[in-house]
Order: sequence, then C-alpha cells, then structure tokens
Amino acid sequence: MNAQIVYAFDSGQTANRFLNRLKSGEVARVKARLHKGSNTVQVSYSLTDSQGYDSTCADLDDLAASMNGVEVSHS
Repeated sequence: MNAQIVYAFDSGQTANRFLNRLKSGEVARVKARLHKGSNTVQVSYSLTDSQGYDSTCADLDDLAASMNGVEVSHS
C-alpha cells in the first residue's frame, strides 16, 4: 500500500528546504516533489503489513513541524 501526505509551508524557500532534506535521505524510503505550487510538498512512500509499526509518518510530521509545516488535505 502507498501512502501520500502533502505538507504546506509559509514560503517556497522553506518548502524547498524540506524537499532537499528529504531528497538527501533524512527520512528513509520516501519520494518527494513540489505539489501545486511552491509552498507545498507531496511525499509518498510504501507501507507493508509485515513490517509492524512504521514511524515514517511520525518522522515526516516531526521534520515538517520543525520547519513550521503542516499536513494538509490533497486532491
């Protein structure tokens, strides 16, 4: 199963910093790209039932929050 989360930031500069930190491997196994403008970043990753608890979402939330980002609904 794939999970997708979109994070919004106050500025495009902050969104790009978040994107660059993800692309550098700060949170493992994720793919990220700018989403609908320069202030939002879409992150996707795979979940498997056999892994047990997966902290990826919590790690992403923590990193985004440290940069004043928030999870938003996406469509």
